[in-house]
Amino acid sequence: MDGVRYLQFSEHETVLSPDEALPNSLMIFDDVACEKQDNVRAYFCMGRHKNVDSFYLCQSYAHVPKHLVRDNVNLLVIFRQDDVNLRHIYNDHVNTDMSYPVFKELCTNCWNSDQHSFLVIDKDRTGVNTS
Repeated sequence: MDGVRYLQFSEHETVLSPDEALPNSLMIFDDVACEKQDNVRAYFCMGRHKNVDSFYLCQSYAHVPKHLVRDNVNLLVIFRQDDVNLRHIYNDHVNTDMSYPVFKELCTNCWNSDQHSFLVIDKDRTGVNTS
């Protein structure tokens, strides 16, 4: 496709900074929870100002750095989680909308409906209250 480039980085130090990324870029951070997080944090802090969208893919929510990553997300796609990770998600993003038992039941119902089911939390959406 004309105008679309794919760049892959295997070392933290080689990842472009948000200032070097082109506008309308998409950064996908996949399975980097055990890596140095400076560049990742820079994208979650400054990426929006540079018109760069970021995706952070990780198996364990609790391993995602809270400051500047978990605190700055606006959309979460959540597959089946254990209780520790589910509690972190609830505390970080849901606790003002519903009780933990209601949230856990919602997740369980969703995840039991299909092998690859997931729940989406859109933090930019307003006006929906399920409590």
